[in-house]
Amino acid sequence: MNMRAAVSTSIVLGALLAAAAWGPATTAGDAPLADAPRAAAANQPPLDGAFQGGGPLLGQAPPIAPPPYKLRWTYRTDDTERAGVDGAPVIVGQIVYVADSRGTVHAIDLATGKPRWKYKAADGFSTTPLVIDGKVLLGDLSGIFHAISAADGSKLWTVDTEATIHSSANAEGHRIVFGNDAADLYCLDLVSGRMLWKQRAEDRINSAPAIAGGIAYFSGCDARLRGIDLVGGEARVEADLGALAPGSAVVAGDRIVVGTDQGRVVCLSTDGKTRHWVYEGIAGGAMVYATPAVSEGIVVVGARDRQVHAIDLATGRGLWIFRTRGDVDAPARISSGRVYVSGKDRRFYVLDLKTGKQLWDFVASRSMEGGVAIGGGAIVFGDSGGSVFCLEAQ
Repeated sequence: MNMRAAVSTSIVLGALLAAAAWGPATTAGDAPLADAPRAAAANQPPLDGAFQGGGPLLGQAPPIAPPPYKLRWTYRTDDTERAGVDGAPVIVGQIVYVADSRGTVHAIDLATGKPRWKYKAADGFSTTPLVIDGKVLLGDLSGIFHAISAADGSKLWTVDTEATIHSSANAEGHRIVFGNDAADLYCLDLVSGRMLWKQRAEDRINSAPAIAGGIAYFSGCDARLRGIDLVGGEARVEADLGALAPGSAVVAGDRIVVGTDQGRVVCLSTDGKTRHWVYEGIAGGAMVYATPAVSEGIVVVGARDRQVHAIDLATGRGLWIFRTRGDVDAPARISSGRVYVSGKDRRFYVLDLKTGKQLWDFVASRSMEGGVAIGGGAIVFGDSGGSVFCLEAQ
């Protein structure tokens, strides 16, 4: 994402404000929606059209054939200017949705790589689209949150949050949640865009919220983990993370895992009261900017020590480390016992989940900071130069 300076300036401020109190919840005047079902994280299926599968953000993806892979197509976001892809694409049915840094959302045919439609905003995007109920939802760098028709790319509604949005949205039922750089936490109605509630953190929220048990969990640059009741907007959880957390928290059963600055991965109970473990195997205390992925009791997360780390979810013990040639800010996806992750070294890697052994790689045109989409028998990811790649089994 394009927020390196924002994160850097938040390090000192986040530490100073780590113990700050919550602001009061603000609710809309209209009657609340009916409560959405509150499935446990372990039983909640991935939402294909969302950052890291939506819901608890476990990063688990649909099954995909093993490598080797071949290139099905390459799509350019702009033929004349550089329009990088900072977030991940998502695949819904036979359409790939991807947003670029110059403010265009692209709907691309998964089979052919041809554009279906394009939607142009006034400012760029660094988030992953959320596609749900026929709508494409995401915020831009000027603070406008957009709802777009997934069928034809027409504008349905917009909401001005008045601050840059780096936070990808998540959803449960008709409630859409995300944060912004003004430390505002929003819950909007999917159909109309009206505000259902608004909360406050003490520093910018760059991460996507995880949702589990009817609570939206936000990590942020104030070094706090915050859990908010999805229906009423009341604060339910608050915990000190010890350092700013630019990536998202992940809910894995009764545990929450989040990476932080100062080279740590922290595991807490879902009520925030118990710290189960802290992993400190990141070389040089480098920032963990990436969102972890969890499958089969294994936490996988990249870091700015140019390595991918696997950690035992139960104990916090390091299982393996895979060395790359550049920082790894992109979140990994896990499918069929394999890890799919890209890095700033222009390489997209496929690793064995249990051993960390490299199974295959692909060299892109430029560095990669966003995640990967897996679905429909294909793998799709973008790079900072504006190329979107689609791979399929050979």
